[in-house]
Amino acid sequence: MKFQSIQKIDFLDDLIYQEEESFKWTEEKISEVQLKLIKEAFEYHYEHCQGYRMYCKKMGIEPCDVNSIDDLCRIPLIPSTMFKLGDILSCDMNEVVKVCQSSGTQGSISKVYRDEKTLNRFLGSIQTSIDQVIEIDDAFCVNLGPSTKEAGDLWFSYAISVVDMIFPTEYFVVDGVFYPDKAYQKLNDMLDEYESLVLIGAPVMFYDLINYMEENKLSFSNSEKLYFITAGGWKRFEGKSIPRDEFIKLIQKYFIGAKTENFRDILNLVELNTIMPECECHIKHIVPWVKVIILDPVTLNPVSDGEIGLIAYLDPTTVSYPGFILTDDFGKIVINNNCQCGRSGIGLEIIRRVNKVESRGCALKIDKKYAKTN
Repeated sequence: MKFQSIQKIDFLDDLIYQEEESFKWTEEKISEVQLKLIKEAFEYHYEHCQGYRMYCKKMGIEPCDVNSIDDLCRIPLIPSTMFKLGDILSCDMNEVVKVCQSSGTQGSISKVYRDEKTLNRFLGSIQTSIDQVIEIDDAFCVNLGPSTKEAGDLWFSYAISVVDMIFPTEYFVVDGVFYPDKAYQKLNDMLDEYESLVLIGAPVMFYDLINYMEENKLSFSNSEKLYFITAGGWKRFEGKSIPRDEFIKLIQKYFIGAKTENFRDILNLVELNTIMPECECHIKHIVPWVKVIILDPVTLNPVSDGEIGLIAYLDPTTVSYPGFILTDDFGKIVINNNCQCGRSGIGLEIIRRVNKVESRGCALKIDKKYAKTN
């Protein structure tokens, strides 16, 4: 086969696993690396994913058309809804080691198939992001969700369960039941043993923990060493959702002395092979080898930094499926190489999801083009 490089890119794996200052690259280095890796990834998936190749031909774009950083915006995107409609693969099914499923909060489930290299690169990206953006050392993690084994194929639960590869971790959802009393007691038990404590989970799990503490007239002192990491949003619990500032103040009411800069949110979606962690300034940073494009929802052309549009990702780390994803999220680029935390690269703000009416008018029009090729 002509294009085998994505499976053998030592350079990419070195960046994921060994680069110590990924979030301090210059704009020139970011552009150079993105062009090299994303172009090679496009070549690979064009060759190995028949449905994607047919789609690209219908769109009139081939790998030879991508020769500059601006050309990356021409790479055909796969709407995230397509992962709900069928299997999208650039490898044989027998190479798949994990079937990753979305929570299906809008009525249907996405399935993303990861081979060993793709999954390992995701795990490496988590390590890089936490080490270089959240920057926590010598910590014990109280995970308000299930273990990796219990999470199974549900991607959100799996993604936050793998913090055990970074910190000693204990889980407090067992057989589908959350135990806030045991989580609270574990925090007390570990307070003097570690330099930092990490409390991680979906916002609703924090909310349930606070309810338990309120009902039992409990609070937690010496909270300066705690980090509060949320992930996943409120999802099926919109009735309980509260604005972020109010959420932080609520936690600080019961965790006395908790630092505002120690509240971090992490973004991930099942189709994206990395996470987006918040820095101490509450800006979500994207690893520099992934390109973010914000598109006008009507024309699907790129908009300027600071303008709101549909978020698209060009992720070169995926081997088992094309990582060129048009999401159903509205957002904007809020930082471009000048974050107050000192990190470079893109800072992203997620505004809201596309509603059903809008999806018929923007993202789904690409779905229809793609579906005709299969």
